[in-house]
Amino acid sequence: MNNLLSLALGAAVLFVACADKKEDLIQDDGIGACLMAKNYKYEELLTKSDIAKHVTIDEGAYKVDVSPTRGEYGSCSYEWHSNRPDIPMELLGQVISVPDKNRVTLKMLGFYTDGELKLYSQASAIDLFDQSYKKLSQQEYEELLANLAKEYANDQAGFKQAKGFLDARMEFTFEPVANVGNRAYWSWDDEHGIKLVVLAGAAYFTIESKTTGSATTSLEHAVHFAKEVLAKCAG
Repeated sequence: MNNLLSLALGAAVLFVACADKKEDLIQDDGIGACLMAKNYKYEELLTKSDIAKHVTIDEGAYKVDVSPTRGEYGSCSYEWHSNRPDIPMELLGQVISVPDKNRVTLKMLGFYTDGELKLYSQASAIDLFDQSYKKLSQQEYEELLANLAKEYANDQAGFKQAKGFLDARMEFTFEPVANVGNRAYWSWDDEHGIKLVVLAGAAYFTIESKTTGSATTSLEHAVHFAKEVLAKCAG
């Protein structure tokens, strides 16, 4: 399977990789090793004080939720009221209005392995990260589809499933953002806000936040939050 095909199909697997598989981590004596030493204490990697450096928190409405799950699937979320109007949401066939709260979440701290480099025919953690989030061109899609047709020439069910992965990959809306870790990508959703994924050494993590109704300013804030995480391992 060539590298382009691995790029399309590998992303789906990378999103569901288990945290406890990390037995052959990519060699990283810098920031990745430091983040691993933090033992998934998300609430210490990004604190209320860190967030308050960049946005105003409504103290009376402030809540923090630390997930009881540790490891890659743990998280720490901060939430407080905003001055934005309520947003419509469909529930059991009815449209209701719910508060459009400010929220910031740190989650999905993980570490790439040598095994993943070999499995997806990539040379570095940056290549693996790009494999998951880089936008595919139409030309790349058509080339991948042709390769899939050859790969699964005698397996129509397999081809249908692989094409489904490829079609889903084409729907990715992540855009690169500069000067955050070794690589970073972001996307925006009107309801949920910013999703910022960051690579630092062999480590990666996700910031999900909505601190304004604007993608531009929410992204600026999310970048600041990510840099607060990285600063825990600076120097």
